Amino acid sequence: MLKVERQSIILDELRFHKKVISSELCEILQVSEDTIRRDLNELESKGQLKKVHGGAITLSFIPSFKKREVQEIQTKHTIAKKALNLIKEDHVIIIDGGTSNLQLVNLLPHEMKLTIFTNSIPVASKLCEYPNVDGVLLGGNILRKGHSIIGYQALEYLEEIHADLCFMGITSIDPNFGLSEANRKETIIKKAIINASNKVVSMVISSKLNTRQPFKVCDLSSLDIMVTDLELDDDQLKPFKEKGVDIL
Repeated sequence: MLKVERQSIILDELRFHKKVISSELCEILQVSEDTIRRDLNELESKGQLKKVHGGAITLSFIPSFKKREVQEIQTKHTIAKKALNLIKEDHVIIIDGGTSNLQLVNLLPHEMKLTIFTNSIPVASKLCEYPNVDGVLLGGNILRKGHSIIGYQALEYLEEIHADLCFMGITSIDPNFGLSEANRKETIIKKAIINASNKVVSMVISSKLNTRQPFKVCDLSSLDIMVTDLELDDDQLKPFKEKGVDIL
């Protein structure tokens, strides 16, 4: 069977069921998992689906911020507790959009003195509760689905910032392709956040590992620390360690 025929069948399955499972596709198409993985990667790069752990979903299944906020809430809370240890008194921090980053802000010590820049509207709102945090919401256009700020005004502001570390929200991460997003304008902001930070941290639930989006944010070499819900000896983390990423 030709590749174009396989991928047509995958898309037909996706349109009918709204999701596909890699192991089931292997049986239907009588090909290896590697072949299915390559097909899903290629279809995702064309913007025709979104890869998830064990398969793929239609783009219409990508949830809104409010839905993402409650999905895997305990996992995100656990990851945020790990990441909290990276924050020190008087740090200058950039906090990107994303529901895991909002969990991190929810856990900040109430009296800690910090300067926090953010392009996340929910994060900025939460920072109002902390008396010793100098919070700055970047200006620009609102990305409604992400409840975050994008655009040239935010980019100009980020060029003036020098942060100790940033917490980068990310949709997909792959040891070879790096960090990637589905929205190009959001990707540009994330690149600027990285450039403005001494250290780049990303909290990543395991379902985002080994997945790709159409727009590349950066190579894996730009990521200093990845915080996950997995045990440190989990095989899924091995390729990331080999690329020099510190894992928490």
